[in-house]
Parts: sequence; structure tokens; C-alpha cells
Amino acid sequence: MGIPEFWRYNGTLLQVYTLSDSQYSEVDLSPTFAPILVEDIPRFIQESKKVGQLAAKSAFRAWVRQQKSGSLL
Repeated sequence: MGIPEFWRYNGTLLQVYTLSDSQYSEVDLSPTFAPILVEDIPRFIQESKKVGQLAAKSAFRAWVRQQKSGSLL
């Protein structure tokens, strides 16, 4: 496909692949949301089905900011 990163989500499991040396490899950290673990992202997708996309997006952004500021300590 030639894109640097793609995601596969089956409703439960999220898998992120990055392109390196013309091959895709599954990674634990998405370059888009580093340093957030890929395994932490699906809960926000599920939450959006309960509370709505905008509320879940706000919660996710706040959580990402908290994770990034915690990693700087």
C-alpha cells in the first residue's frame, strides 16, 4: 500500500502496522499516538459507542495529555 502506518480493528482487537524497508510490521506503539500503547486505544473506541463520539474524543485527548505529561516526569 505504501502508507507509513495502518490500523486494523475487528471490534475488539486493534492492530497497528508500520512500514519499514518495504514491509509492514505490527507495533505496540503507534507513531501517531506515541507513547500510548496500542492495547489502550480500543477502550476509547468502545466508550464512544456508549457516551458518543465527541465525549469519547475529549476523554481520549485528556488521557493522552495525562500520559504524555506523566512520561516527562
